[in-house]
Amino acid sequence: MKRVLTVFLALVIFSAANAQFNESFGSIKLGAGYAKDFPGLSGYGITGEFSMNMSERLEGAVGLKRFNMQGYPRNNQVNEYTRATTIDFNIFYLPLVTESHIVRVGTGYAFSFYSMRRSYPVVTNNGTEKQTSWPVQDSKSRTSGLSAIGEYEYLLPNSNISLGLRAAWYKAYDRVTYVGTFVGLRL
Repeated sequence: MKRVLTVFLALVIFSAANAQFNESFGSIKLGAGYAKDFPGLSGYGITGEFSMNMSERLEGAVGLKRFNMQGYPRNNQVNEYTRATTIDFNIFYLPLVTESHIVRVGTGYAFSFYSMRRSYPVVTNNGTEKQTSWPVQDSKSRTSGLSAIGEYEYLLPNSNISLGLRAAWYKAYDRVTYVGTFVGLRL
């Protein structure tokens, strides 16, 4: 929890120091998209993020995500799943900024609270016969990890609203890839 507070405080300090040079306070982005977990699970992700300008080409962001993925990657009897809520702290570099287009590339650190169900084979040898069983293993925990993010945002003319596309790779509870759209609102 100390790491979360330290990163959040650093973002607030950078934002406050740069606030006098910016005409907007920041932006809020809400989105949804497709998520795929490493062992073959797929589903959806819902994201929300508040970003602040730190300089002309840097942005800091605090986000919240919810992933729900499921599938049958190992056998047809056990529906495996991953459900995770994640708090993100990201920093973006803006290589392209025009009146109507913004491209962001960034990295971040995520703190995840998850529950998952997995099934792994257990082989028993009863004399000449081998039997395979697939016991269910449920777990709940929390963990943290890095992320890599790419984003395109289109600013609607004469409006505070924007539309965008995000692709990301998260390494926290498993390796998760995410591709989704979002709607942004400049404050």
